[in-house]
Amino acid sequence: MRLLSGIGLVSVVAACFLAPGRASAAVSAGIPAIIPRSTQYDFTSAINGRTYRLWVSTPFGAEPGKKYPVVYFIDGNWYFGPATYNETESAGAKEIDHAIIVGVGYPTDDNNEVSHRRVFELSTSVLPTDRTKEEHGGADAFLRVLDEEIKRFVNAHYAVDPQRQCLYGKSFGGLFVLRQLLRKPEEFSTYIIVSPAVRWNDHEVLRDEQAFSQRVKAGDLKLRILFTAAANENPQLIDDTKKLAERLSPLNPDKVHVEYTTFADENHVSVSLASIGRGLFFALKKETND
Repeated sequence: MRLLSGIGLVSVVAACFLAPGRASAAVSAGIPAIIPRSTQYDFTSAINGRTYRLWVSTPFGAEPGKKYPVVYFIDGNWYFGPATYNETESAGAKEIDHAIIVGVGYPTDDNNEVSHRRVFELSTSVLPTDRTKEEHGGADAFLRVLDEEIKRFVNAHYAVDPQRQCLYGKSFGGLFVLRQLLRKPEEFSTYIIVSPAVRWNDHEVLRDEQAFSQRVKAGDLKLRILFTAAANENPQLIDDTKKLAERLSPLNPDKVHVEYTTFADENHVSVSLASIGRGLFFALKKETND
């Protein structure tokens, strides 16, 4: 098979449009694609000195003066686009409430750099022995960045309903969201925890579970929590996630609603899109008709 060079391929495409005897299609010059109603911001944190990128989309047909729920997506480089389009489709079909979507990520288009950054930002501790040569343990500082800088910025510049704020994270992002839930649950009203790396550093994140459970039993919190896993991923991950949901679910179901979902025929990678749609429906399911 002979591969065409970039120039050769363009020539073939042009020939298809301009072949004699055929009507010529009017094709504009290519420009970068844009996600509608979206803006991105780069900033350097005063807390940890690291750089971040925020993507923010507003609802289609947003009404002046109305406040909207907001859903924060960790790993925004990967998930902001799909989440924004899903919200537009589902809210337009009146399946969910309109919402502001925020992607939290890094100011780069290099996927290797994104992967490297997230391993540090989302891991809760440094492993006792680590042969990967990756940096770990940045999650607690990043949680402060999220709570004290990112949320403050979004609340100041967008019409946010402070009573309906949701946080989504998958894998290492799920570990990060679980850390937030167990340590500072009042920061968000809804948590979407997808295939979390609960086993990180000998299940270290669960050391905060008892204190969190006591707050739930005391009635201090009103939350909605969705745990999910994919059927075709690490069995220990599935077991850890399901058992955690089972432990939390009966503590105070009138105030802290907990659900667990397993996605059939999905693996740790393919489950991303399924969990975004399910997570948005869980967080934004319509309470009243428009």
